[in-house]
Amino acid sequence: MSAMLEARVAMLERQIDALMRRRGSPFALARTTLAVNDTGSVQTVQAQLDALSTRDGIPLLYAYGVTGSPPVAADLHVAFLDGDRSKAVAIASGHQTYRLRGLGLGDSALYDSRGAYVWLTSAGPAVNCGGRPMLITGDLHVTGAVIGNYGGSDQVGLLSHRHGTGTSAAGTVAPTAGT
Repeated sequence: MSAMLEARVAMLERQIDALMRRRGSPFALARTTLAVNDTGSVQTVQAQLDALSTRDGIPLLYAYGVTGSPPVAADLHVAFLDGDRSKAVAIASGHQTYRLRGLGLGDSALYDSRGAYVWLTSAGPAVNCGGRPMLITGDLHVTGAVIGNYGGSDQVGLLSHRHGTGTSAAGTVAPTAGT
């Protein structure tokens, strides 16, 4: 009885192994081959899964409140639902060239391929617009100092800077550096 049970278990294990090999791995690394399609309710992407396999229309998922449009040749981590390669979903993306480097322990950042970032550091948030202007729509409320050209020889502080009084203050007096 025991030998018969052992033989049956061995046979079932072989069948499971064969099914697992046929289904393939539930995960794969891939690389985008085209720009994302951002027209539908979910972004989709075309990706090369291996040397012989390119798949189109793979949904690209992000955590709520975070989104992006990864550049062509971005790395993807793809999951296959039920191990079925026809049911792919990209669950993470990154790009080796544009990835921000040098983050400290506990830091987080949002960044793009043009050099702009919002970097949350232990010393406080750092924002770099990558040489482009920052657009703020709506009111801007600031608690604390506002300093233009911070650290430069013509630094001007909003709290400490003063204009003349009376008619001479009608917009004709230029800011004084260092005030």
